[in-house]
Amino acid sequence: MNCLIVDDEVLAQDLLALYISRVDFLTLTGSCDNALQAFAALNKGAVDVMFLDIKMPEMSGLELIRSLKNPPKVILTTAYDEYALEGYELDIVDYLLKPIRFERFLKAVNKAQQLSGTSLIPKETDEIFYVRSDRKLVRIDSREVCHIESLKNYLTIHTVNQKIIVHGTLSGIEEQMRHNPYFIQVHRSFIVNTRFVTEVGNNMIRLKGNTELPIGGNYKDSLLQALRIFNA
Repeated sequence: MNCLIVDDEVLAQDLLALYISRVDFLTLTGSCDNALQAFAALNKGAVDVMFLDIKMPEMSGLELIRSLKNPPKVILTTAYDEYALEGYELDIVDYLLKPIRFERFLKAVNKAQQLSGTSLIPKETDEIFYVRSDRKLVRIDSREVCHIESLKNYLTIHTVNQKIIVHGTLSGIEEQMRHNPYFIQVHRSFIVNTRFVTEVGNNMIRLKGNTELPIGGNYKDSLLQALRIFNA
């Protein structure tokens, strides 16, 4: 999918460009500093997905959407959460709050691709990964992983049938599973498989089997947005 970035912050443009470069099915066709530049860019070539900031000089991102007769799929990228309802009323694909984490970015573009008619839900081969535990390589089907717990330099992978202890960090296994849109970090010590989520409270999340885990304040918005994607 051809992508256009519209943001008046250079650092935000650079981060989105980096994320786009890490996803095989995305191609960055241009970056704009404001909505007027974006309007011109949209008239020049095909754009499938537009990553659009809201608060920009001269014209806001929401005003740009309203001005377009046939807008591309829009993923709003903003530091302000109060425009979410208005954005969804304009039929946006997703609403990403800055600072944007890669797994949330990946879920958003996966949803955009699904709306294009091609599902990017992981193939069976993408669901399989290997870890080293007790001097052996262990094959794990991620569809059976309920959650992953971190304790210092070790991880406990909780599956429906067993617990597997491995040496490593959450960031390391998160990178290994970055193409799987169902896994999201909910706390500095926990990653959950959203397919097992049954309930979300103010400060906790419940998984199938009645397992309760804490939710970190910095992760709750990303979790709720991810659950809206897959329950839409």
